[in-house]
Amino acid sequence: MNNLSETEKKEKKSKIFLIKKSSSNHTKDVEGISKWMGKNFSISERQYFAGMMDGDGYIGVRIPKNRKNLKLSVVLELRHDHAEPVYRLAELFDLSISKRIYLVAKNTQPSIKVELSGVKARLFLICIYPYMLEKKKRTKEILLKLDCPERHLPDTREFSLEYLAGYIDAEGSVCFRLNHSKTKAGNITSFYSYYLTLTSNDTNHLQYVKENLIKLGYDHFRKDYVNTYKTEKAKTKLPARENRNPDKWNDTTHVILGGTTKQLSKLYKNVEPFMLIKHKKDNMKSTIRYNSIFQKFKTNP
Repeated sequence: MNNLSETEKKEKKSKIFLIKKSSSNHTKDVEGISKWMGKNFSISERQYFAGMMDGDGYIGVRIPKNRKNLKLSVVLELRHDHAEPVYRLAELFDLSISKRIYLVAKNTQPSIKVELSGVKARLFLICIYPYMLEKKKRTKEILLKLDCPERHLPDTREFSLEYLAGYIDAEGSVCFRLNHSKTKAGNITSFYSYYLTLTSNDTNHLQYVKENLIKLGYDHFRKDYVNTYKTEKAKTKLPARENRNPDKWNDTTHVILGGTTKQLSKLYKNVEPFMLIKHKKDNMKSTIRYNSIFQKFKTNP
């Protein structure tokens, strides 16, 4: 159980502004919300937000001052230029939207945040639970403590491209950039870099994702590498922020899917339609266009 002490500390170092207010009160009409969600919250979006919450979501329980009832809290907070999933979640569930400005780390980008609580949070988690992977166990523990019937929490594992799209939007880096280098003869050569990186401190989860990508035919991985924040060298590279404690950071594993533009383009064509973050979608589309031109050139040099 999490009392959100870290979140409360974070809020002391930042200022939050309400930029859009929910148009309705937090209703307790479980049946009404359930019917609405069944009609508007599609299976595809449930799979997407399962991947997003596995990557960047917060799921926890607050202990109110009166200590009578535990309060479920589901938070999605993303950098302001990556916030399309936050706005979509707010649209789906009629949520208030806040903007966070950091007071301590002045170079940190502002973030956009929504929070689900009460009935909406509970039903949202029940809807995405069948498709969750990395945070499935923790989510089940929390829902059972809140007396959610276990029949609503099936112990299944289902990998989908929609889930992958949400996870890439949360923890993926879609690289497509033009590079320049100088040869020994002094000539300048240009070339494109294109690859997909997935990041997590749960190595088992990344291995599961890799195995499912291989089953789908995407099997050209570069060697995984691990960022270990507990070394002195790594600590010196961390941004200089007050009260940062690198000793508490978990090691982070990076899985890199490289290979040919042809293979990446095949993956991107299937995943991009489900993604929401614009700049990642644009990089995928650029890779697809580059591959199309390259294949035509190979055929007709």
